This record gives sequence, structure tokens and C-alpha cells, in this order.
Amino acid sequence: MQTPVGNTDPVARAVLALTGNELFHAGWELPEQTDWAAVFDECGRQTVTVHGWKQAKIAGILPESVAHAWEEAAVGAAVHSLQVTWEHNDLDARMRQAGIPYVVLKGSASARYYPEPLDRQMGDVDFLVKREDMERAGRLLEEAGFQPWEEKHICHVVYRKGPAHLEMHFEPAGVPHGEAGELVRGWMADAMDCARTIPCEQGYLSVPSDFHHGLVLLLHTSHHLLGEGIGLRHLCDWAVFSASLSSDRFREVFEKKLKRIGLWKFACILTWTSARWLGSPLPEWAGRPEPRMADALIEDIFKGGNFGRKQEGKVYESYLISSRGKDGVGRISMPRQFLRSLNEMVCTHWPAAGRIPLLLPAGWLFFCGRYLLRMAAGKRPPVRTGSLIQNAVQRKNLYTQFRLFESEERISK
Repeated sequence: MQTPVGNTDPVARAVLALTGNELFHAGWELPEQTDWAAVFDECGRQTVTVHGWKQAKIAGILPESVAHAWEEAAVGAAVHSLQVTWEHNDLDARMRQAGIPYVVLKGSASARYYPEPLDRQMGDVDFLVKREDMERAGRLLEEAGFQPWEEKHICHVVYRKGPAHLEMHFEPAGVPHGEAGELVRGWMADAMDCARTIPCEQGYLSVPSDFHHGLVLLLHTSHHLLGEGIGLRHLCDWAVFSASLSSDRFREVFEKKLKRIGLWKFACILTWTSARWLGSPLPEWAGRPEPRMADALIEDIFKGGNFGRKQEGKVYESYLISSRGKDGVGRISMPRQFLRSLNEMVCTHWPAAGRIPLLLPAGWLFFCGRYLLRMAAGKRPPVRTGSLIQNAVQRKNLYTQFRLFESEERISK
């Protein structure tokens, strides 16, 4: 068969071929004259090191120096994923013993859709509890030796103990403002009631239903897309999940609700992209693919890497694009969007500024000044204004076409 189509970069094509062959037996041919050291590096930046290694090993095509380094990295990633899986199991045991309902978000909940769950590289332990259980769950973790992290977040609280990093959510990341957000909160209200208990390594986990899991994936992916960017692992998570459902079942579960909150087209775009670039099935529900859109998204993924790790300071482009992804792509000018984003940041750290607007200018000076000092000390990446604006314009032009959180019901009227 052919290699993945559309992209002329042989490194990107090789990464996609390796990943697609591992997840979907796509049968992609690997490009000739490949720089395997660059492919290994790119797999790391896209967080698909294990998938790439397994297929490269099968093909027997790696130079010895690259093969040794890649094998070490793959083993290290697999061990880390196993450790995080044990942390999921430990969390489950504590929550069950305390009688606190919860569900895992992403992580092991996503891994179960992969052919080999432990090959899905893990990050943190994200889990959802009811708002009224937040305080009790927090005490439970502190009694177990976890310490709350002081940095403020808009939808979760972080707890740490040694290498363990737990994010306790009261709602998923990416819940939008307005009517769409209220609909999402209403649909997520019974996530714990609809949860499934599954075996996982040496224990059990509480994971969301197919509907709640798919909704969380779309919210999380759109949130990071508009922020620091997404990597290939985000696309893989969606690809293996959506492929697990028949076309009729997917349409039955998702179509009406996703169209109401403006995420149906985004679901289609992710599915077109995974079919075109990873060789996943192209279901009937996704409609006629738009190759131009899929190519633009995959280019954006490879330009930034997982969570923007290929571009220092990419997250600051988001200040010109969106209000933390909660309104989709901002429909106002970039200077106004930047001011709005700055105000939101100040209000997150200084809640009183939301009630006393006169505090906002002081917050601008304080937080911008603090960043400049940290940048001068080498603790933060430098901000290159010209390239930042140029990249933000390109990203905004692309993401506007995704029509995130634009209800299709209102559009049709």
C-alpha cells in the first residue's frame, strides 16, 4: 500500500505510517531514505514512542545506534505508563473505600480502547468527582500524603506525592461558556451514575460511559487545540475510541447532542484526519471527508508537537485566539482578545478582580512583570512577538473553520 498521503515531510510520514500500522494495521509503506534519528525524536515529541518502536522493530530497519536509544526510550515510557496505571488503581481503592463516586478522565480510560492498553503513553491521573465531594476527596488524598499544589486552575485541583501527579476535576477541561456549557454540565451530571467498573492491571477502575468519554475527549482536545496545541496522541485517543463504535451507534449516541453544542463538525474533522493519516476506518456518520481540512490539522499537529513541546511559548499564542477555548475561536480583534485573556488570567489568580475591576490594571502589571523577570532569569521561554502574532493568525484562520461551539441548530435557522 501507499504511505500516508498529503504531507511531503518524510519524517512526519514515517511517524504516521508507524503509528497507523500499529493501531490499525494500515499497511502503510515506510518512506525511503528516512532519517530514523529524526523519526525517533519526532515520535517522542508526539508521545507515540512505544507505537513507533514496536513497528520499527518489526520492520527491522533501524541503524544500531538509533535502535538502542529508541528501545531504551520505549521501555522507559512503558514503565512510566505502568506506574501511572498503578496510581490509577491506588486512587480507585481509596475512593471506593471512602464511598466517593468518581470516574477517570482520559489516561487509563482512553488506554482501554487501544489494542495494547499499556502502549498508550500516560501523563497524569485525571479524575472527576462531584462538586460536593471535592472537599472530602481532598482530605482523603491529604491523609494519604498528597499535597495540594498552589497554582490555580479553572476546573481542577492538583495533588502531588513524589512522582505521582493527580488532577481532581469538578468538571472536564474545555467546558464552554453560555448555553453550550450548561448543556455539557447537565449531560455530565450523571457521569458517575453511568460509570463502568473495569479491571485494570492489579485492580479496578471507574471509567465513563461511551457518551461521557467521547464528550470529554472532544472537550479536552478542543481546549488544548486552542491553547498550547495538541499532539498525535490526542488524535490517536479519538481514533481508537471512535473506531470502537459502529456508525449507527455513534450517530445514535452523539449526533444530536454534538450538533447542539457545536462539536459535531470537529468530531468529523478528527475522524477524517485519523482515517487519512492513520488508516483508521472512515465511518458513514462522518460524511464526505474534506482532505484540505485533515491536511491542515495534521500539519498543525506536527508543527507544534504534544502540548506545544516543539514551539517554546506556543501557549501564549492562545491569548490572541480564544478565551481559554471556552468560546471557541474569538470573533473579536486580536488586541481585544489579548486584553480579555489577560483579564481572565488575573481573575483566576485574584478572584477579587472579578468583583473590583479597578484591580485588573494592577494585575496586568504584576503578572506581565513577573513573567518578564522569570524570562530574564531563564525560567520562562522568551516571547518573540513577531512570530507569535504570525503563528496566532495562522492558527486562528484554521480553527475558525472548525466552528467550535457554534450550534448547528442556530446556524440552520
